[in-house]
Amino acid sequence: MKINILKGFFIKEFIQIFRDQKMIALIFFIPLMQMTMFGLALTSEVKNIELIIISKPGKISRELALRSIASGWFKEVKNIDTYKVADPVSLIEEHKAEAILIAPPEGFEYAMERGSKEIQLLIDATNAQRAQQINNYVNQIIIQTAKDKYGKENFNNMVQIKTRLLFNHYMNTADFMIPALLVMSSFIVLMLVSSMSLTKEKETGTLEKLIVSPATNKEIVVGKILPYFLIGLVLMTFMLTVGIGGFGLPFRGEIWQLLITAILFIASALSFAILIAAFAKTQQQAMMGSILVILPAILLSGILFPVENIPSAFRWICYLNPLIYSVVNFRNIILKGGDYLLCLQNCCILLVFCIVLSYAAYKNFKSKFN
Repeated sequence: MKINILKGFFIKEFIQIFRDQKMIALIFFIPLMQMTMFGLALTSEVKNIELIIISKPGKISRELALRSIASGWFKEVKNIDTYKVADPVSLIEEHKAEAILIAPPEGFEYAMERGSKEIQLLIDATNAQRAQQINNYVNQIIIQTAKDKYGKENFNNMVQIKTRLLFNHYMNTADFMIPALLVMSSFIVLMLVSSMSLTKEKETGTLEKLIVSPATNKEIVVGKILPYFLIGLVLMTFMLTVGIGGFGLPFRGEIWQLLITAILFIASALSFAILIAAFAKTQQQAMMGSILVILPAILLSGILFPVENIPSAFRWICYLNPLIYSVVNFRNIILKGGDYLLCLQNCCILLVFCIVLSYAAYKNFKSKFN
């Protein structure tokens, strides 16, 4: 590819973008408005909670385990030897559990009979709304088990449960939502703007003129998309800065992890946009095609509603969505400090999506003009 040709496309696209004030508003104002409006997550029922109970063998520990599974809120965590756990917090850090209920050394019976020993509850509070409900569920099961076992009604005051929230100590829902909004808003803007821009060239007939020019198809595609790639990076940086400065969002991870995830995510989104533009003949068709992709992608990404609530028979559809891996990585990096294994795993999956979508988009674009 020739640098001079790409440079010409790059300058031309930026002039065209910033000439249209509506386009500027779409790129920067709408994501900022979404961040302000959706700073608080929507309340939804919490299910499929991974709970681990650490206690010496006893009737109460077995009863708590059975009641938690029977409630429908929790699911059994397998392949964990609770008797050999040295650091319970590591189980949450390694995403093996969302909540850990720890009995005192004397067992649950001692704590419930005398009320002099604390029962500790560790909760992953990355999602503040989910953590609050987990806390309520576990407390409810413990109190009900104590009442049924000992036949007394004042166990609310006797049983001491010490809850410890991890990664989001103040239960601030904005901390959970803003990393996801970085992904959601950027995806919406990049899909709409880039697909409509490419389709506009087809609609006005200028794309055909470019096809017969000395520039190759690859140079045309890269030249048209490169400015939007840069805009995507600037937009995500802008929103992250607003989140940290305006909403007090903590940043515990590494910048390079966030940058790699952002690059792979933006490349996937733009590949989607090119694929849609290859089939659309008008800007209206491009906009409708983008919306048809955007809505299910957002709903099945865990941004607004927990993916764990979706029945397992249909949950596999969520994992065909690149947004879910981007959202998980952004929350993991910003709120938890960025677990390297989880980050690498999600980046590899995003890379596969990026390669497949880019290949499909380029092939379909090229076939239209050969």
